[in-house]
Amino acid sequence: MPTINTTFVPADIDATDLSQIEPLYQDLLVRSVTSAAELETWLVDRSELDAACSEAAALLYIAMTCNTNDEAASKAYTHFIETIPPRLKPIAFELDKRQAKLASELDLDGARYEVINRDTAADVELFRPENVPLETELAKLDQKYDTICGEMMVTYKGDEKTLPQMGVYQESTDRAVREETWRLVADRRLKDVEPINAIYDEMVGLRDKVAKNAGFDSFTSYAFKAKHRFDYTPEHCFAFHEACEKIVAPFARQLDEQRRQKLGVETLRPWDMTVDELGREPLTPFTGGADLMNKSVAAFESLDPRLASMLKELGAGDGRVTSENMKNPPLLDLDSRKGKAPGGYQYMRDRSRVPFIFMNAAGLHRDLETMVHEAGHAFHSMLCVDEPLLHYRHSPIEFAEVASMSMELL
Repeated sequence: MPTINTTFVPADIDATDLSQIEPLYQDLLVRSVTSAAELETWLVDRSELDAACSEAAALLYIAMTCNTNDEAASKAYTHFIETIPPRLKPIAFELDKRQAKLASELDLDGARYEVINRDTAADVELFRPENVPLETELAKLDQKYDTICGEMMVTYKGDEKTLPQMGVYQESTDRAVREETWRLVADRRLKDVEPINAIYDEMVGLRDKVAKNAGFDSFTSYAFKAKHRFDYTPEHCFAFHEACEKIVAPFARQLDEQRRQKLGVETLRPWDMTVDELGREPLTPFTGGADLMNKSVAAFESLDPRLASMLKELGAGDGRVTSENMKNPPLLDLDSRKGKAPGGYQYMRDRSRVPFIFMNAAGLHRDLETMVHEAGHAFHSMLCVDEPLLHYRHSPIEFAEVASMSMELL
């Protein structure tokens, strides 16, 4: 596909404002398209508009997950998911139908368009208007879960700590410390077991409704098509599960028994799984996000200077997303703190074409693994920035993990 420069979407568009984006989508619905070249331009224009809306959602999600206790950030995200996607999904369905029809009529196929044509056809088949409000409720439940987890703190030896920060004690060579801190964290999690279970139960029910509405007998079957999994089936997954049960699980039990013997304990407990089994003191690979970033860059310099150069583009690692910078946040928010959602992720800002890395670093070796993992996703995103079609700037989750896990293994 030739490079197509487009000015269809204003540079300063506010994609959280329906009055600014709806007229552009309507233009795409009615625009005359009579040739393959015009269709290619149409696809790029749609990609840029979709990218603007995607980035608007990304910035609100980033602000919310970095500050789940910030009421304004939470309300802004909730308002967006309640107002914008419900209006845009039916329009996207009409655009998908038109795109599929035009691609067929104008012979826009071959290797370049095979995947996007296949995926668009699947999306047309799956869309049901009655699922739009259900998907909104699912997004709100996900936000509720993040908020609950972001508030989880424990007090240990007089200091209030996040649960990721408590991970350092699981590497202590003092078994009593490990047990005490493990139980402290477990007890804190159990305080919210009922609301979290309620969220999960509600999600299961909603997902089942989504699948049934789309004509599937289970959410599993629906999810395979929705995630564009055309090359393997649930049966392949079950076969893989069985292989793991027969081969991997017994091997893992052998490793656990070796660990038990080396630790010299009668029974291996949950608080015995992270400590060095040879009794060596814990690794202290870095102190704080800036140090983590600096050392990650140094590691990539040794591996491949091109990777180090890309990582440097993201910043020094000492940034933090706040209410003041949420519209143009730093590209890294690395340190664990109260009010931050759990886990780690890389989120591509599709219009700006720059990645954002979120994690909860607490000075552990596994944080370094998370850093290079998310950096792998960022590298993947950064290497796709010249692709004109948004659909091809993202990969299915099965392939996305190739980049991230490669960084961990290297």
